[in-house]
Amino acid sequence: MSSLGFQLKQCFIEHTGCAMKVGTDSLMLGSWVEPATAKTILDVGTGSGLLALMLAQRASIRCKIIGIDIVPEAIKQAKKNAELSPWSAQCEFHQTSFQTFTNQALFDLIVSNPPYFTENATANQVAGMSDRTLARQTLSLGHRALFENVERLLSETGSFCCVLPAESYRLALDIAHETELYCNQVVNVRSLPETKVIRHLLRFSRINTVTEEEELAIYQSAGHYSEQYRTLCKEYYLNF
Repeated sequence: MSSLGFQLKQCFIEHTGCAMKVGTDSLMLGSWVEPATAKTILDVGTGSGLLALMLAQRASIRCKIIGIDIVPEAIKQAKKNAELSPWSAQCEFHQTSFQTFTNQALFDLIVSNPPYFTENATANQVAGMSDRTLARQTLSLGHRALFENVERLLSETGSFCCVLPAESYRLALDIAHETELYCNQVVNVRSLPETKVIRHLLRFSRINTVTEEEELAIYQSAGHYSEQYRTLCKEYYLNF
C-alpha cells in the first residue's frame, strides 16, 4: 500500500482525501460478502468507495450500487475512484447521512464498515472534531441508528453485512434483534490462530435462523498471511 492508496487487481483505490484509509477490515468484508444475486447495493459510510467498487467487481453488470458518506471530501474521492474503474456506470455516490437517505427502491444488500468506538468526550474536546473522529467514533451513526436504518431500507429477502470489533459484537446482536434483524452468519477473525478474536464479519437478514459460525486467522505466523486469508482475498490482492 502506498501513501496515495491501495492497488487492487482491477483498480486503484486512492484514499488521500479520506480520513480513514484502506485497511484490512474493509478488504476482508468486501472479499467475504456475496453480491452476485443483488440488484441493488448500498454502501454506508463509503469513504474512498472501496467496498462499493470491490462488490461491483463481482456483482451483476445490471446491479446498481450506491455509496453514501457525510464527508464531502470522501464523496469526491469515491467518485474519482469510480470514474477510473471499470464499473463507473454501475456506481453513484451521495453526500448524505444514513438517517436522512432515501431511495425509491429497497436494497438487496447493504454493507458497512461502521464507526467502531463510543464517543470519547474528553479526547474530543482536546483534539477537536476531525473527519477521522467522525469515521472512528459512533458520533454521527451509533449502532442503534445503523440497524434501525438498515431495517428501513433493506428488502424483505435482503442481507446486511458489516465488520465489528469483538467488544461491540454482543451489543450489536442485541440491538439488531430489537429491530427484527437476525445474525445468520458470523466469521470470528483472529490475527493469528492462537490469539483472541479481534473482529467479527456479520451477515444479518429478516429471517431468524441458527447462526452459522466460522473461524478465520489473518496470519499463519508473524508477517505471513494464512492460506485461508489468501483464498478469501485472492480476487483483489495483487500478490495472492
